[in-house]
Amino acid sequence: MALRSVILSSRIPMVIILGATGTGKTKLSVELAKKFWTEIISADSMQIYKGLDVVTAKASVEEREAAPHHLLDILEPHQNFTVVDFRNRALKIIDHLTEQGKIPIIVGGTNYYIESIVYKILVEDTDDSESLLWDRSRRKRDLDDHDAENEASSSSKKSNTEASSSESELIEDETAKKVPETENDSSVNEESMDPEKEKIKIQLQADVDNEKNFTNEEIHEKLKAIDPVMAARLHPNNRRKVLRSIEVWLKTRRLHSEILAEQKLSEGQLRRPGSTVIFWLKCEQSVHDERLNARVDAMLQEGLIQELLDFHDRHNKQRIKDGSPPDYTKGVFQTLGFKEFHNYLMLTEEERNSEEGNKLLAESIENMKIGTRRYARRQNKMVRGRFLDHPTREVPPIYELNTTNLSQWDTEVRYKAIQIIQSYINDSPCNYEPLKSEINEEKKKIDGNSRNYCSVCERIILGDKTYEIHLQSYRHMKVLKKKRRLEQANQTFVEKMSNT
Repeated sequence: MALRSVILSSRIPMVIILGATGTGKTKLSVELAKKFWTEIISADSMQIYKGLDVVTAKASVEEREAAPHHLLDILEPHQNFTVVDFRNRALKIIDHLTEQGKIPIIVGGTNYYIESIVYKILVEDTDDSESLLWDRSRRKRDLDDHDAENEASSSSKKSNTEASSSESELIEDETAKKVPETENDSSVNEESMDPEKEKIKIQLQADVDNEKNFTNEEIHEKLKAIDPVMAARLHPNNRRKVLRSIEVWLKTRRLHSEILAEQKLSEGQLRRPGSTVIFWLKCEQSVHDERLNARVDAMLQEGLIQELLDFHDRHNKQRIKDGSPPDYTKGVFQTLGFKEFHNYLMLTEEERNSEEGNKLLAESIENMKIGTRRYARRQNKMVRGRFLDHPTREVPPIYELNTTNLSQWDTEVRYKAIQIIQSYINDSPCNYEPLKSEINEEKKKIDGNSRNYCSVCERIILGDKTYEIHLQSYRHMKVLKKKRRLEQANQTFVEKMSNT
């Protein structure tokens, strides 16, 4: 109780635990949650689905009993879940914990989930954080129908691990799911009064509602007519993204390309400046590789193969029989293991017990080990590139915790993390220094470090390129238009006064 009183009367940080798979993130999160009497929020895009506890390495029953966990096992395998859905739920839980004086502990390996709560990514807020954006959409598309067929040729080339490595693209894409309302903006109202433009909108809305009647190329041409910049960025076969960009314009009368350009101006700002602490769990590479191999072996002992077989029978077998191609790039089917074991899972029980089946099983296990090691390397690269060394983002304090020697876990990981959090809570000196960003000259050249002052918006913009984008942004133009109206009104007032 004394500890709770200290937290209530002091600063409450949002604690985030990052790191590659197999570095001990779950272990540390439970230890910290027990120490500080708080709760854990999972930021893992695969663990959010029900089932597959072994292959997704979910917290054990004992670990969940030791500390309350959020956003675990909340979705069925067929449901689609976006980064917007995660962010809306996670922020609500974070605010609720903070109001109770509890430290939110976020743990997971899905970096773009973490980015969405660390930075002010321009995705829509929603009061209804319990329903999915996809399920709320007026025009729900069947991904297993023609949409999957159109993307099958390109999607099949992506591995399940590659699907989670394009964080920035995924976050940008989600702005099209829900975008800020602009009903009160004068420029939108003026445009809505234009009969010709209103006629175009009505026809385009009808075309989108009946999009199955149009080819990919025809849909792409419709986007090109309203937003040629966005059309140039999207391939005609990327039907879903093309349709989303059209929907942005239909809803807001603003170009999707302009919204994404504005996003660049604020995505580097911390959502909770001064209240975010990140722990980055690292392990020496050769030791980590051995640990990951042993982890796969342990999964086999825990029933990995039977788990995959059962899940395959329930959720994938009939789909394949019906002629739909296997898709390991969406939802829970991206999980490491499905793609690697696909050929083995397709065998009959008799074939699996044959010599050829055993050989295929051994190959599948080795492929999973290779895929896991590669995935871990990409995760570490993403942590550095998206959080520590990003040229246009604010960097929160990031502390490296070395998990190489497990016999030194208490001193090098647990106690160190506890001391850092306590120093933050009590606003006292810390014995440990956060990592320093090391942005190379090439990255600096991308956006520069110059400071530009916008006299219209009365704010400082870092970087020449960012400043150029700002001057063309919707926000800047809106402020400029408002100031001009005020100046004109003042001038009119002065003239009237001078004539009286």
